[in-house]
Amino acid sequence: MATGRRILAAPPGDGWLIISDRTVAADLPDTLATGVFVAEFALPLPDTATLLCEMSVQGAQEHGFSLFYQPEVGLMVRNRQGARLVRHLLPGRLPDSPGIARLTLGFDAQAHDWQMRLEMVEGPAIPARTARGADALPLRPGSIGALSSEPYRQRRHPALLWFGLAQGIVPPARVAWLGLRSPVQTPRGPVAAGRLRPGDLVMTKDDGPQPLLSLRRMALPACGSFAPILLRAPFLPTQHDLLVSSDQRVLMRGPEVEYLFGDDEVLVCAAALVDGRTALAEQRRMIAPSVALLFDRPQILNVDGCGLLAALPDDHPPRRCLLDYEAQMLMTQLGRGAGRRRA
Repeated sequence: MATGRRILAAPPGDGWLIISDRTVAADLPDTLATGVFVAEFALPLPDTATLLCEMSVQGAQEHGFSLFYQPEVGLMVRNRQGARLVRHLLPGRLPDSPGIARLTLGFDAQAHDWQMRLEMVEGPAIPARTARGADALPLRPGSIGALSSEPYRQRRHPALLWFGLAQGIVPPARVAWLGLRSPVQTPRGPVAAGRLRPGDLVMTKDDGPQPLLSLRRMALPACGSFAPILLRAPFLPTQHDLLVSSDQRVLMRGPEVEYLFGDDEVLVCAAALVDGRTALAEQRRMIAPSVALLFDRPQILNVDGCGLLAALPDDHPPRRCLLDYEAQMLMTQLGRGAGRRRA
């Protein structure tokens, strides 16, 4: 049913111009004056100068891009456009503990400013670090895309998990997704999520059959903060294993839910269910093709017998969403291990 809820304007896909190891689109702009570059890498890095990635083209159209770490100096992004070379530096040593770090470089060549931010996705809970400057250059999307092609791909450091480039000053908003083959219940029976189209009727838990308003087809990294979750049968009420995003909300019910929270049903992040049995972190692929289903308001869908929430990040969910520590309490009550830490 329509509720007058504002629908977030969004591109048809995931919002990224470039994602590492994904096919590069043919219609990319030559240069990007305002944008954001993101890279995630595994820690600890070697305690020596480490080149995470680099590409360069010589000649009349000389240009290049690299990400470099030197313990005594810090993280540095180098961007060359013709005769001009700029260095964006985030000073300081990286943590020595195991974990995953995310570097974000936002740049605006028209305003001549840039900002770098380093934060932990997994591992030690340390404050984010930032740096900024006033000498930003435009960036060539083709340079970033070339990092996934030979010979530059061979030069990438194994610690570099993924990288991406997008327009705008912040990374694209994340939307919970399903694997393309996930069987979504419709009035005519189960249909693979990837075969649905806007306008198709889908069965919802609260409102019966509802028309699919829109969908986003995405191809995102299957590692780092994007690592998907495999919900396993029969530990969840499904006939088959389901691949979902780590932030996909899963409906949980039963006497343990009522005992702990006083509700018949609650929603739990898929990442909080990871215990080596009920759910697994799935990282056997480089890219995870997926789809996000959107309705005129948040809906809980029947996906192979499992209730999964279809909603935008800022939507008010139709059930209570457990916090991480509450989800750990539930998993303990169910006799399962604690879930992994989420970013």
